Amino acid sequence: MRKLIPALITASILSGAASADTLGVYAGMGNWKPDFKGNIADDGGNQFSAGEDGNIREKNQSGLYIAFEHPIPVIPNIMVRDQDMSSSGQGDFVGTFDGEVYTGNVSTQFDLSHRDYTLYYEILDNWVNLDLGLSGRKFDGFVQLEDNDTGSQFYEKIDQTIPMLYGKARFDLPLTGLSLSAIVNYISASGSSISDTSLVLGYETSIGLGLEGGLRTFNVEVDDNDELDSDLEFDGVFINATFHF
Repeated sequence: MRKLIPALITASILSGAASADTLGVYAGMGNWKPDFKGNIADDGGNQFSAGEDGNIREKNQSGLYIAFEHPIPVIPNIMVRDQDMSSSGQGDFVGTFDGEVYTGNVSTQFDLSHRDYTLYYEILDNWVNLDLGLSGRKFDGFVQLEDNDTGSQFYEKIDQTIPMLYGKARFDLPLTGLSLSAIVNYISASGSSISDTSLVLGYETSIGLGLEGGLRTFNVEVDDNDELDSDLEFDGVFINATFHF
């Protein structure tokens, strides 16, 4: 999150110099409280449940986004989004995972924090709005299990950039400041898939300040014969303060 702020300021200055009279800026900041559910499995088929074995706790996850839009048809609009997504738990997992034996009293940490870089075009721009584009989702996190009694440990670094399709449909309710939106990021290849869907109710005042909230569901299904497999779901409500000018 700290590295994002200077990058956004620089991008804002550069964009403003190019088309200050026609630039639109959309920004939001808030919290998401997802429930961590699902399993990970090693190459031997041994499974670890994030909820049951790891007892991963719900906690507020901070996030922010900023988008720059302009009227030049050939050049895409750009959005940068940062999302913290980490939690920990203390479970009683007994079993074998990735060649290590666990006897209970296991500390677990999941971190799927990520940053999205999205290039998109406005296909429709009236009371019905439609944006389509591509995102690059850069994960910077890890999964860790540690037996506090025996020292057995599993650690997997998550450091990848995943291309994803991006789409957003928004319906503005005339004369009310209210809007309904659906936002989707999705990719599927070789038996693996990532989907990230948000349903949003928003309100914007006449001076550009607003609020939005809704439900976000993030699914990660990875089928890798040689490495870690996963079938994870993170869903929960979110609320953001927004600004548009």
